[in-house]
Amino acid sequence: MISIPPALNKFKNRIGWDSINHNYLKSHLELCLSEEIGLSENNKQIGDLTSNVCGIAETGSAKIVAREELIVCGLQLINVINEVFSAESLIINLLFKDGDLVNKGDVIGYIKGNQKHILLVERTILNFLQKLSGIATKTKKFSKITESRGVSLLDTRKTTPGLRQLEKYASACGGSYNHRMGLYDRILIKDNHLAAKSLNNTGIKKTRSFKSMLSEIKRNNEDIITEVEIDTIDLLIPAIEGGVDAILLDNFTPQEIEKAVLINQNRVVLESSGGINEGSLEQYANAKPHFISTGAPIHSSRWLDIGLDWN
Repeated sequence: MISIPPALNKFKNRIGWDSINHNYLKSHLELCLSEEIGLSENNKQIGDLTSNVCGIAETGSAKIVAREELIVCGLQLINVINEVFSAESLIINLLFKDGDLVNKGDVIGYIKGNQKHILLVERTILNFLQKLSGIATKTKKFSKITESRGVSLLDTRKTTPGLRQLEKYASACGGSYNHRMGLYDRILIKDNHLAAKSLNNTGIKKTRSFKSMLSEIKRNNEDIITEVEIDTIDLLIPAIEGGVDAILLDNFTPQEIEKAVLINQNRVVLESSGGINEGSLEQYANAKPHFISTGAPIHSSRWLDIGLDWN
């Protein structure tokens, strides 16, 4: 019996801040800036009308405050926002780092400089902090349940279009491992691929063609992680014998997962997925797949209460 599947550690990846494409990030923040200050018909910036009419320009200091307990995420983004919003002169003093536990009432950091600039970046900074901290906090709750049972958590591609890098970063800050970033970095053969390949016949013909297809794909892509999704237990052995690195057990019951674990004997990575939420997570973790993947911490988390107050 193999102690661990050969590809297990390849699945245990977490995106770091330095891994994020900052040019792509800045392009997205340009859109955020346009949302705030608007563009005239001749494509000129309109600006902050309220701060302009109030004559706000003096130097001031503000603090970012957590109004509930949370895992903070998005702090690394503040200086990038300031750069894109032309507020680089602001002085940022952060008291926590991404992934830290922050208690209700804690000051997360201070921003000092031109008050008009602080008001310009305020909403965008808070929007990202609230959203990303919500993901990190919910992920931490999920990962504590799975890790206590020796099962690791994976995120999914069920992300906000355009924000996948940041949302997966927040997921990693909360303790999840990151599944593939897109269609370009792993092979994951799903039911629609099999349908398109016309492998939907039942019986032994399907089993043989299924195994043959997987063997050919893996043989031609030895260096790329290859995973296949199955929805019935009878395809487990053909998938294992097809030489894939991992098998996604789609919509299996916890009892079916336990059976698959016994059959597999740690030959390949087993990932359980499909409709798993906070209420059912413990039951699935008790079945002991190597990983549970769920998009719930990202798409079902709420924005947390973080505010900015003047000192």
